[in-house]
Amino acid sequence: MAVPKTFRRYTLEEFIAYLRTYIGRVKFPEVHVHGTWKPTIAMYRSKADPSFYIQAMYRTHTQVNGWSDIAQHATIDPDGYIWDGRPLTVAPASATGFNDSDNDGVHPFMFEMIGNFDKGAEKLEGAQLRTAVGLTRALADLFGSRIVFHREMTSAKTCPGSGIDKAEFVAAVAAFKTEDRTEVDVPMTAEEKKAFSALQATVEAQAKRIDTLECTRKMAVPSWAKAAIDAAVCAKLIDTPDGRSEDFYSFVTIMHRKGLF
Repeated sequence: MAVPKTFRRYTLEEFIAYLRTYIGRVKFPEVHVHGTWKPTIAMYRSKADPSFYIQAMYRTHTQVNGWSDIAQHATIDPDGYIWDGRPLTVAPASATGFNDSDNDGVHPFMFEMIGNFDKGAEKLEGAQLRTAVGLTRALADLFGSRIVFHREMTSAKTCPGSGIDKAEFVAAVAAFKTEDRTEVDVPMTAEEKKAFSALQATVEAQAKRIDTLECTRKMAVPSWAKAAIDAAVCAKLIDTPDGRSEDFYSFVTIMHRKGLF
């Protein structure tokens, strides 16, 4: 009998931050997208304990199928939460011949979405859809993962569901905007925060210098240049005396003192 296991529930943003800690430790060339079929969304909703069917899948995979752990790396529930699964460094039990089960740290990332998404059954929508799309986008951004539906690896399955059009799913992943995904936009590391603070200080210093230069460049006529500027205006050499630079006023004053106008 498999050792009991505790599963942790994450928000999309929390799980993306968790994924980021594995950059350089594992590679996910593909992300395998699955739907459970059973449990359905209705079955999930019937239980007070949200982890009930996560534990049920774990028991089935380990005690019935004889696998070392739950098949998937993550499970997305109907409320849009992500439950962790087998270690990310371990290949999934996704589809025969497609798991890349050696120990080189290169294998697919597999996730399940709870629900029966065949046509005429339940719909992938709302928070669950957002998380599925956001997680897939994060894997593409962080690991370059290519999207593969379970049914592409076997003709015996409609998984993740005949009601999910792959082209539409891929388009949704591509269109997933920054304001929607919040943090594939993950929180900055301590080093990144330090670098950002230094950059921010530099920008603020430059902004102050620019303000100073702007004030100098657009200064009013100084008292020492007034006679020269008045003469230049009378001579119709200039028509806008104010808003010039100090260098301009100095030049006009020198020319006036030399009797050039």
